[in-house]
Amino acid sequence: MEKVKELAAQYQQAGNNCAETVVKVCNDCLDLKLPPETLRMVSVLGGGVAGSGCICGALNGACLVLGCLAGRTTPEEKTKAEINQPVREFQKIWLDRFKATCCRVLKSPANGGPVSCGDLMADTSVMLLDFIREKKLA
Repeated sequence: MEKVKELAAQYQQAGNNCAETVVKVCNDCLDLKLPPETLRMVSVLGGGVAGSGCICGALNGACLVLGCLAGRTTPEEKTKAEINQPVREFQKIWLDRFKATCCRVLKSPANGGPVSCGDLMADTSVMLLDFIREKKLA
């Protein structure tokens, strides 16, 4: 998993935000072959949804990857429960680790932070890839 952390650091250093980094790492490691349009959509999630400081971009990016693997294209394909289950499971694991989902809280000294965004991106990527492999989603 050290390679995953190195790849995340490379994406961050190249100027990618937290959501872009997590999605691009997973795209590379899982060979998802995401089209450029998907990566364009992800770009607005950095800094907690367009820099608003709300839901962490790394977590948002992780949820999008899980949607890519476990989601649906029509309502008849899967139930909401089926598509939401892996996201809820991962979000709980992530929340247990980082104690908050809000970017502002994660960066706040009052929450024991600030959390290093670089570490957050790398750790989220590793956690997500482990989760995907454990759940056999890819």
